[in-house]
Amino acid sequence: MAAVSSVNIGMRHINIHRFTGEVIDSQRSSETSITSHNNGQISSSTSHYNEVFLRAADGQERVVEVASSGVPVRAGNNVTVLWGIVGNKEKGSYTTVVNHDTGALGHIAKGVNDICGPHFYNMMIILFVIVGVVGGMSLLSGSVASSILPLAATGGFFYWLTGRRRKLRAAMESAVADLR
Repeated sequence: MAAVSSVNIGMRHINIHRFTGEVIDSQRSSETSITSHNNGQISSSTSHYNEVFLRAADGQERVVEVASSGVPVRAGNNVTVLWGIVGNKEKGSYTTVVNHDTGALGHIAKGVNDICGPHFYNMMIILFVIVGVVGGMSLLSGSVASSILPLAATGGFFYWLTGRRRKLRAAMESAVADLR
């Protein structure tokens, strides 16, 4: 399937692809993970998934797992899904779902982050959260001068990261604008 658009985010060249079809079936499922910790605490997290089966006008079918896009779909709706492929890779992540019948458009946060996030994305977030906490603790202890650099670095990193996400979401919305 040929790219309908492309965008450069940082050093990444992202080809944007889309598929439009009628929803022929939709299945919702949930997965709950329960973790027991050494201190006796138990934590759980639930992930919700929505598998959508689409059929294009030419008969081609595609199954798309759209987790947390915030766009409800049901059988008979006309839906477009978009995904990005970085560089010369063969696969990418779904990032955007558009329900043309309801006018709803939503982005899948994990897909957006996977495509536009820098290498070692999760590790960088953890690192800058730690740097921000150190800066905040330094500020609370009364050392304003030593807190400025860590807090500014943390704020700058998250501002930069948000800009990358915003640029990809805008490119995805632009790639579907002519269908609306």
